[in-house]
Amino acid sequence: MANPDYFTVAELQALPDCSGFTEAEILPPAADFTETVEREIGAPMIPRSFTDTLDGAGLSALVLSQPRVRSLTTVTVDDASVTVGLLTANNGVLRYLDGTTFPDTEPANVVVTYSAGEYATVPADIKGAVMWATRDRLLSEKSENGIDPRRTSMTTDLGGTISYVLPGVKSPTGYPRLDAVIASYQRSTPPLGFA
Repeated sequence: MANPDYFTVAELQALPDCSGFTEAEILPPAADFTETVEREIGAPMIPRSFTDTLDGAGLSALVLSQPRVRSLTTVTVDDASVTVGLLTANNGVLRYLDGTTFPDTEPANVVVTYSAGEYATVPADIKGAVMWATRDRLLSEKSENGIDPRRTSMTTDLGGTISYVLPGVKSPTGYPRLDAVIASYQRSTPPLGFA
């Protein structure tokens, strides 16, 4: 059985009113929320595989596209495999341990495949927020609910009005708990770049 990136199908099915949802129903909204989290935070939250093609250019250090490198998988220089144990990738900067420079033979002569992510496992607050948002979306989309997902408010039998949060710039998912978690990680994840 396949599982979403941040939680298992069984964990979601254990939530109230969720035992009848299938893997095929759970995976799409879970993937959508996971993609939104990582896009909005600007980093993979758990280890994912990346491949960067770089110019050696005679440099002793090459900057990878992801700073939180967990492990190097393969490295080739001028189409020749390099033992990954001879290299380090601290803070996303690839270097030879002995200070060797990368050759300036041709453009795009260094290919690096590696695993990178902010955390080894997804933080509990993100996991919970994505799982509950997935649950809420699944329940709201059940055909027997008969509720138009495009509505922005609803008048109750008692004459009150319930307003709904819609996705936007400050609430990328429209699910308050998940949007709050995203905002907290946006504040705590420093932007990448050079001064």
